[in-house]
Amino acid sequence: MDNLEIMKCLIIDGYNAISKIKAFDAKKDISLEASRLSFIKALSDFRQRNRKFDKIIVVFDGKSESLGLARETCGGIEILFSHKDKDADKAIVDILRLSSEKNRITVSSDDNFIKNHTRVFGCEMMSVKELEDLISLKKRAVKSKIIKEDLENDKMEDITNELKKYWGVK
Repeated sequence: MDNLEIMKCLIIDGYNAISKIKAFDAKKDISLEASRLSFIKALSDFRQRNRKFDKIIVVFDGKSESLGLARETCGGIEILFSHKDKDADKAIVDILRLSSEKNRITVSSDDNFIKNHTRVFGCEMMSVKELEDLISLKKRAVKSKIIKEDLENDKMEDITNELKKYWGVK
């Protein structure tokens, strides 16, 4: 990608997303880190399947003593932890302030502070529900969907047997 191309970036309010998506929120019972890692793994898997975004950045509240953002990369996902005097919301707004003119940015959060600032900087918003649907491959109703009642029992059995042969299952 040369310097003249506009990057399509997805910026995610990490803990906001985790707390709104049941599959990741439930993992907080194990630990916050388990929840974070599971979320990042799902994002990484999504990125491998779909190159809709050139860059995916997840911003978490941090307790870092450093003056800047602590950064790491995992599975092609850039992970930022804010420092202790600035929460993730303000860190996301700073990223928008610095990058919104140079990149095409989509922000995923259900936080009103972030949503309002995203609009101010002319970026696209994505609800956490939309993010969940995107990364979990939830399919919308398809016109060619086969309804179970439409198939006769012997046809269903034939299909099942064919699949068992194909998969090598007895």
